[in-house]
Amino acid sequence: MPAAYTTLDLAPAVLPYGAPPEGFPRPRPDDVDLVVDGTPLLHRLDEADGDMVSPLAADLPPTLRAEHVRLLLHPGPSLADGRQVIHSCPDCRDPGCGAVTAVVERAGEDGEDVVWRDFAWQTGPTADPAHEGYPGVGPFHFHGATYRAVLLRVLDAPELTCQDRTLCDTL
Repeated sequence: MPAAYTTLDLAPAVLPYGAPPEGFPRPRPDDVDLVVDGTPLLHRLDEADGDMVSPLAADLPPTLRAEHVRLLLHPGPSLADGRQVIHSCPDCRDPGCGAVTAVVERAGEDGEDVVWRDFAWQTGPTADPAHEGYPGVGPFHFHGATYRAVLLRVLDAPELTCQDRTLCDTL
């Protein structure tokens, strides 16, 4: 019997603890978050058990970048340690700023479905899920066609900005 699919959708990025105090960064109006089984992914990560850093603890919450979405459309490793970036620093591409990464792989009889597992906060060339992982988050098993349709909406949304205009023009 096939595994139950995880639902995937998009929503405006919002902080789980409400609006930050005056003078603190807020999600940008064009920032979106992935909604997994009805809950924003950043909220799931923020509520995970363990001693890892919350992706929302930084001055600027991580963002879903077009270049990472493009790579997520082609499951398989994009980082040296076999992982893919889900959310990253909104101002730069430096992994030293921190990124939410996961193992992303094809699944299902036809290889069209996608699984995200082993989420971690990564600040260098490799992740350490044992110390910087998000226990209880995932694995998520997405229906392939739905997964691709949702991620393509990120790339097609005219209200979303792209940090790298040259890259966006090639998507």
